[in-house]
Amino acid sequence: MTEKDLRRLRRQDLLQLLVEQSKEAARLQAESEGKSEELAQLNESCERLKGKLDEKDVQLERLKEKLNEKDAVLEKLKERLNEKDALLEKLKGRLDEKDALIGDLEKRLEVLQSDRWEKLDSDGMVTDIIAKHLKAALFEPEKSEGIESDGRDVHEREQREEA
Repeated sequence: MTEKDLRRLRRQDLLQLLVEQSKEAARLQAESEGKSEELAQLNESCERLKGKLDEKDVQLERLKEKLNEKDAVLEKLKERLNEKDALLEKLKGRLDEKDALIGDLEKRLEVLQSDRWEKLDSDGMVTDIIAKHLKAALFEPEKSEGIESDGRDVHEREQREEA
């Protein structure tokens, strides 16, 4: 309203207009206070959330440190495992060498045994040895343990070694 319109209004209309404006001002004031309270609650909530976020950041840092420690331990264990694997490979190599040596020695033993049996057979001692063992096993079981594979008595060999 313009000033001219205001001058034309009667006193009662002006008072009514003033009452309406004061009611509007009171309503706006109440709304403003409500918004202020809401803003204060939101600020409080925001501060609580910031505090929780800071706590989570601290917790996250601790977890990162623990994870780094675990990674370091894992690396040490991997190194030890690699060392053990290398040692195992070395031992496997040595075992293969020993197996080859045992195979060679077994072949040599077979050759030596076959040569000895051939010599005993050519001397005619094989049948004598078998007969002696059979006789000892059948007729004198307690003495059969004292007979050697070449047919000689253990006691005879001990006496020859002493002499």
